[in-house]
Amino acid sequence: MVDPAQRSESSPLSRRTNVRRTGWAAVIGSVVEYYDFTLFGLAAAVVFGRLFFPQQDPAAATISSLLTFAIGYFGRPVGGLLFSHFGDRIGRKPMLITTLLLMGVATVGVGLLPTYDSIGVWAPVLLAVCRVLQGMGAGAEYVGSLVMLAESGNQRRAGLRVALPGMGVFAGIVIATAVFTLISTLPEDDLLSWGWRVPFLASAVTVGIALWIRSGIEETEEFTRIRSRGEVVRVPFVEALRTQWREVLLGYGILGPYLLFSSLTQVYLLSYLTTTMGLPASFGLLANLISSALAIGMVPLFGFLGDVVGRQRVWLAGCGVFVLFGALVFPLFATASEPVIVVTMVVGISIGLASLFAIQGALVIGLFAPQHRLSGVVLVREPAAALIAGPSPAFAAWLVATAGGATWPVAALFVGAAVIAGATVLLGRRRFTRDHSQDEARVTSSSR
Repeated sequence: MVDPAQRSESSPLSRRTNVRRTGWAAVIGSVVEYYDFTLFGLAAAVVFGRLFFPQQDPAAATISSLLTFAIGYFGRPVGGLLFSHFGDRIGRKPMLITTLLLMGVATVGVGLLPTYDSIGVWAPVLLAVCRVLQGMGAGAEYVGSLVMLAESGNQRRAGLRVALPGMGVFAGIVIATAVFTLISTLPEDDLLSWGWRVPFLASAVTVGIALWIRSGIEETEEFTRIRSRGEVVRVPFVEALRTQWREVLLGYGILGPYLLFSSLTQVYLLSYLTTTMGLPASFGLLANLISSALAIGMVPLFGFLGDVVGRQRVWLAGCGVFVLFGALVFPLFATASEPVIVVTMVVGISIGLASLFAIQGALVIGLFAPQHRLSGVVLVREPAAALIAGPSPAFAAWLVATAGGATWPVAALFVGAAVIAGATVLLGRRRFTRDHSQDEARVTSSSR
């Protein structure tokens, strides 16, 4: 068998083409994942209560539909561990195709579901099943894209490549919000009868394009080398915990604060603007849309800067942004000036969050040996998402209520998380940059 490195040197054009296709596949896959994620959340908040829980009063119906949205988080760690296991054993490419197909089928399935008026209680049951399947596919989709890009092509530009799925994340959020906002302008009868289905069914087009692109890419060079040497391990996530538990803890120090920032800036602050300050919901959505649209371009820029000046420096700069953001966001909101609020959100999302988003993938992926890289990253990301990203908006609201309406506890949360994220990189800087050849040898010998 030809060594992947030798094959790459003998056919640089083929390698370059494969890297480019892999990049497109990762970006479109992220668009699909976060389009589906955002779309379900918007539909749960606006129409699912009346369609699938009409027997309840409006408030209870809304809560029930939002709980259906939350069920997806239970599917994420299950799907993440399952698909990352096979991704570390069989290959990155087949796992990515499977997760994308599962998400696509689940999302289109939502658009085809009969409502409560047609089949009664089975309607919300089927909605929950589709949401769980959606979450299972998403549990390894984004991580798989990151690993696929990190293990393909020139390692000197790995930071830029790994940042590319971040473009898809923000693009998916923007597209879903724009599409659902447009659909929501339909007359109510049309919206509730057929209009709400259109965005879900339209996902089939993007999924089809992504599947076509992914079917044409090659397996990553690192996994091909591991498989050719017979170094695939039996239970990757066990090996990750046993041989690199320190790296798992460092990963929590990276992804925990990042996920906290993401939930607070994109969810809690939107709620604060509408419920506490009394601004129209449309204004908050517009501020989020502007910030997310700008972040589409900023994420690859920060990924490129990470390759040029160092990922740890860009990460520390992003942490510095959130120290200032946490200290100033509420005083700036208090001005009640709409331009000031929009600029504040742009700084938080398009600069602070985008810079951390661009770097976090490369930092965490670099912690783990390739034999269990997918499983290692999933072990960090999915529990952190369930324990931090999900509850943090409600926790922030509870802090403000407990403090009698004062916002300093949330400001302290921003600043404290930024300090933790910065300290993690500084204390673990050698582990974020080391060669994994010794890890590979240790993992391989211990698994035999």
